[in-house]
Amino acid sequence: MSPYDALAHFAERELELVSAGSLDELAALHDRRDALVATLPATPPATARPALERAATIQSLVSEVLRERITATGIELRKLGHGRTAVNGYAPAIDRAKLLDRTG
Repeated sequence: MSPYDALAHFAERELELVSAGSLDELAALHDRRDALVATLPATPPATARPALERAATIQSLVSEVLRERITATGIELRKLGHGRTAVNGYAPAIDRAKLLDRTG
């Protein structure tokens, strides 16, 4: 497997992890990918084009899945906020201590 095919493989694995919600495993994968990228020449050979295009396409899918997860998380957080507000409506009224007495 060429290093460029390995990059596409890393992208596929990242998509699997993100889709499964296994975000804890991403850091190790990114470290391995970064180590590989550090060994590559600044200008890839023409033969690397198909693997790089495949990696780029997969990375677009990763970005889309992450956007969807962020949106879903935002929706859940808003629901929790609304639920907390509703539950607070059922809480007994709290008698606030008066800071001033009748004499002023």
